[in-house]
Amino acid sequence: MLPDVEPFLHRVRALLPDTRGHGRSQRFERPEDYGYGAKAADLVAWLDTLGVTAAVFGGVSMGAALSLWLAAHHGARVRGVFSISGPPYAPPEEDRRWWAAHRPLVAAGRFDEYFDANVRLRMGDLALARLKARPERYAELMESMGRHSVASLLALLDETYSRPEWLAHCASIRCPVQIVAGERDHFPTVEMSRRLAAIIPGARLHVVAGGPHFPNRSHRAEVQRVMDVFLSSLGL
Repeated sequence: MLPDVEPFLHRVRALLPDTRGHGRSQRFERPEDYGYGAKAADLVAWLDTLGVTAAVFGGVSMGAALSLWLAAHHGARVRGVFSISGPPYAPPEEDRRWWAAHRPLVAAGRFDEYFDANVRLRMGDLALARLKARPERYAELMESMGRHSVASLLALLDETYSRPEWLAHCASIRCPVQIVAGERDHFPTVEMSRRLAAIIPGARLHVVAGGPHFPNRSHRAEVQRVMDVFLSSLGL
């Protein structure tokens, strides 16, 4: 997310934590230890340690959904949410079947093959080719994944593909929310994002024409314009 927020660093204090199981944060070997409740508890404790009463949360995909979870369950700590492709939904059956088919790669320690297949699923072959054309960035991502044991990566992904729907929880959100959806994203679809925006009082939805699951990468300038307007609406 750092490239996405760089234009705003003169006006906001940006903190980018690694949630458990990601980056340099701790790994666990039970799926239940990767649920949104546990991740949210980490972030609330993190805010307490920093002495931050409330913050604007945002992210992409899991990070966006976690931001929504925080707003729904720890509303006093959240000033606003900028959610890009964040699904408070159970994974579609096709994604569950995809994980069942690719789980043996992770179980065999073939993390690189699993990673490539996941990028193809979310972003397509061209995006994978562009990523591999940046060998330093690709190696950085492989290094992060390599911090997992087989057991911890299986636990992380088993939790990801077994989540239930929690859309109804979002009806309790009372802070300002900006939702950004990619037109070509298959999960969450634009219709899913519309349902999400409809259930959160006052939420705004922006659909990126031709955008994939990570429209902040493919259409960064457009997403940054939406972010600029949202931050300004919060007085930032």
